[in-house]
Amino acid sequence: MALETPPRKQRERPVPDVDAEDELDVGRYWNALIARWWLPLAGLVAGIAIGYLLSLGGHQVYQAKASVYLGQPLNPTGTGQIQSLTTNPSTVKQVVLSPFWQHVAERRAGLPSGSLRGHVSTQAVAGVAAALGRVGQNPLVNIVVTGKRPARVTRAADELATIVVNQVSGQYVDTKIKNLKTNIAADKAELDNINGRLSSLQDQIRGGSISATDKLILGNLIGLAIQEQRQVIADQTQNQSLLALAQSVERSQVLSPARASKTTARSRRNSILVGALIGLVIGILAALLWEPAARVVRRASV
Repeated sequence: MALETPPRKQRERPVPDVDAEDELDVGRYWNALIARWWLPLAGLVAGIAIGYLLSLGGHQVYQAKASVYLGQPLNPTGTGQIQSLTTNPSTVKQVVLSPFWQHVAERRAGLPSGSLRGHVSTQAVAGVAAALGRVGQNPLVNIVVTGKRPARVTRAADELATIVVNQVSGQYVDTKIKNLKTNIAADKAELDNINGRLSSLQDQIRGGSISATDKLILGNLIGLAIQEQRQVIADQTQNQSLLALAQSVERSQVLSPARASKTTARSRRNSILVGALIGLVIGILAALLWEPAARVVRRASV
């Protein structure tokens, strides 16, 4: 009977040390960088130089900014706020981005048709009330225009600001101001009439050729005229106060005219940083691939 040969014990294969291989690769890469340190440095310097030159090559752009106060319309007596186009900050954006009003501003500023398209924006300036979480304060709005011609860009920003003011306050507030001016003019004319009657009545009393009864009647007429004068003066004072309120508070106005300032289409600092980063990465890759590339060249030349 044959004896069964026991199976040969299989040799266990050693498990590769992954960590050691990773350390070896990292060490090789690090040594390659140390050996050719000048390549990352050269790439960094070249990237900074190229980024700087590109920033100088960017065309010059001018920016003009006009600030507009929207105003706060009040009721006819000036005792309460009312909602209107003035209380909606998006009104400014709708006006200045309108192709019609941009065309009007272009014509007035001497710009070619369509030159403002894509070069107009608005910025709402938050006030103290908005920062504290309170409502009821109309913000200031900046109208920003960019372009290559500073004088015409400034003119276009001012024209758009004027258009916004007329469109926002051109109906209710302007009509209110017109009516108040009419009332003040009527009060002045009535006061002139009353003052003339008072002078005439006083001259008659000082004449001395009238009876005591006539003097008594004239005295009563003078008293009535003075009372009427006081009422007209009070009405005129109120109308003048409402007019000042409408002109300085209710009506929109250009708070700060535009002035062009230089700005570049490409940020110099960002261009230098991006160029430096790209140059550094290219330099590191060149240092790491130097030896493999050299081996390929040597094999090809054999």
